[in-house]
Amino acid sequence: MQYQYVAYTRRDGLFKGQLDAANEVEARAEIGRMGLKPLEIKPKRKLPGLEEIFPSLFRVGTGVLIRFARQLAIMVRGGSSLQRALEMLENESSNRVMKRILGSIRKNLDEGGSLSTGMAQHVSVFGPRFVSVVEAGEHTGSLAPALEQLSDSMETEYEAIQRAKRTLMMPAFTMAASGLMLVLMLTVLLPPLLETFEDLGSDVPMITLIAIGLVDVLTGNMLLIAVGLVMAIGISWLLLRNPSTKYAIHFAETKLPILGPLIVAKELAGFSRTISMLIGSGVALATALPLAISGVNNLAMYRAFAAGEESLLTGHGLADELRKYPVLPRMWVELVMIGEESNSLGQTMGDLAEAYEKELENRLGSMISILEPMSTLAVGGVVLFMALSMLLPIYSGLDFAE
Repeated sequence: MQYQYVAYTRRDGLFKGQLDAANEVEARAEIGRMGLKPLEIKPKRKLPGLEEIFPSLFRVGTGVLIRFARQLAIMVRGGSSLQRALEMLENESSNRVMKRILGSIRKNLDEGGSLSTGMAQHVSVFGPRFVSVVEAGEHTGSLAPALEQLSDSMETEYEAIQRAKRTLMMPAFTMAASGLMLVLMLTVLLPPLLETFEDLGSDVPMITLIAIGLVDVLTGNMLLIAVGLVMAIGISWLLLRNPSTKYAIHFAETKLPILGPLIVAKELAGFSRTISMLIGSGVALATALPLAISGVNNLAMYRAFAAGEESLLTGHGLADELRKYPVLPRMWVELVMIGEESNSLGQTMGDLAEAYEKELENRLGSMISILEPMSTLAVGGVVLFMALSMLLPIYSGLDFAE
């Protein structure tokens, strides 16, 4: 933190300046070492930067962290010092938040700290797994290989997420477009046309009567619909805050016909990949487990892994406890047990991660192959409904006029 100060000496009089210090006590001591007597010390005020006002616009994305880890590994392997490597990466970074963080890490190194302790001050950006791998690499003298393994693992996960987003984009767009078209028809296009149809005095077809009913429901109950949506969101939020209810919902999610295997495969792939990478970097299993568990989002699977961690710490092994939880696939648990018994858990977890990543990709592909024709049918159904609702009364009116 920067401090502004006013100090003096008997010979030279008053001095004004600023300095960096961890707190006011250190700032006062530093001024005394400069041979000055402090009169006033206060933190320097500054306007917040754009990255503090709009953090979502200047966040450090996964792609930035992957490039950072890979480039730092190349520089360290090439013999560059950490200070010089970080300085070069800081100068070349176009991300304002990352540039500021790298400057902070360099300062920590200059003061005698390590790379991992500097990153630990920004754990919200790097994440516990990133910091732990770097710390293990520093302790074992293999920082470059640890960074390379970390970047490879993060890139695999990142590419899988991006591929899923790309494949889901078109079905989501078509479904949203069909819903928007239906709402516009019922609230904007159809009401004035219905008045014209009634003036014609012709019989209104059944499909148009259905459309009229939908329009009446929407226009006459807008407030109730809005209140109902808000209440539904509020009740869902309250239910998810209750641990027992949240556990039951998350457990039920794992048993759903299509989404359940996707959720299980995603959680197991991430958990297995993290364990494999940390053990491969020299981190003990007891230390790697809580880091891997922290990345699990499904509460039912989280509790199963947490119980396995507690069993391991009490000397009873990991797989024996995991076997008691039906939310975990039996085959996965058996392979973990084999890895424990053969002292090759890191390799086993790596193989499991690859298997479940492929399974996740295959299941996503199958789901997308179903969603794409369904979204096309949905759009076609909306267009057909709109056309019949508006055209059939017109034809009826013409017949009546004849």
